[in-house]
Amino acid sequence: MEIKKYHVKLKLDNILFRNCEFEDIPHVMYVNRATLPENYSRYTFLAIWRLYRDMFFVAIDLISDKIVGYVMNKVDTGPSFFDKRKVVSKGHVFSVGVLKEYRRRGIATCLMALAFKAMKQRRLHEVFLEVRVSNIPAIKLYEKIGMRIIGRIKRYYADGEDAYIMAALMDDVIDFAENVIDYLVKNSKVVLSNG
Repeated sequence: MEIKKYHVKLKLDNILFRNCEFEDIPHVMYVNRATLPENYSRYTFLAIWRLYRDMFFVAIDLISDKIVGYVMNKVDTGPSFFDKRKVVSKGHVFSVGVLKEYRRRGIATCLMALAFKAMKQRRLHEVFLEVRVSNIPAIKLYEKIGMRIIGRIKRYYADGEDAYIMAALMDDVIDFAENVIDYLVKNSKVVLSNG
């Protein structure tokens, strides 16, 4: 399936998306360790899950019954990225990962769409994330869905690499999110809890 307006192709055979459950945390931690150099403690995963479970999603391969991707998010409050005179609540994409063998199928795209929709439901005004300056595929994905580079943090990562801050106004990404989620719902690819 392709969402032409966003040049997004989805190949989601046997993939289901849902909110993360408590029992999923060890599996999410496995995906994190297998895919990213930034590894967080069990406490970090649990703390974010407890506070923001409505914005914490997993992708599951229904054949192997394993978690193959996740996105966990939180809420930050601070100066707007777009109007420094305002203090706003922002959705922070804290961590997103997809196992290597499941990449280039649109799984991260769908996880981001679910995150943005959940952030919108919390009435957040902006969304942002940090990304390694060398992570060109991720940067291209985030640009494709409406985010843009708005800053750079020197030596952000433990290995000394810089990070870009990428952000968007919620109004600039919600149309993308709703288009993707409409597709997921119509094709029974998502199960959403009420929080």
